[in-house]
Amino acid sequence: TVLRSLQAAIKQIEVDERIELGDAQVLAIIEKQIKQRKESIKAFEGAGRDDLASKEQAEAEIISQFLPEAMTEEELDSIIEQTIAAQEATSMKDMGKVMNSLRPIIA
Repeated sequence: TVLRSLQAAIKQIEVDERIELGDAQVLAIIEKQIKQRKESIKAFEGAGRDDLASKEQAEAEIISQFLPEAMTEEELDSIIEQTIAAQEATSMKDMGKVMNSLRPIIA
């Protein structure tokens, strides 16, 4: 059921926009689906519906398996240091160009 709803969300956007989604766009949809589940969990817990909250939590866990593994803090620090060195950044003025270089790598 979870996979069907995820597939339906992807197909809906492809049909509505008449495009074939790439990997980055599909990942964005997966992240959105997880976010929706987390918001539902909060709402259900607030309403005292732990049964529905646990169902949403299980669905979020299934969907999150399709996301790439997150970087560790050490890996992220290493990439940031390498980018700062490559950009020869020396002050806060250089933060913009460092951030622009980091965005595609970290995404």
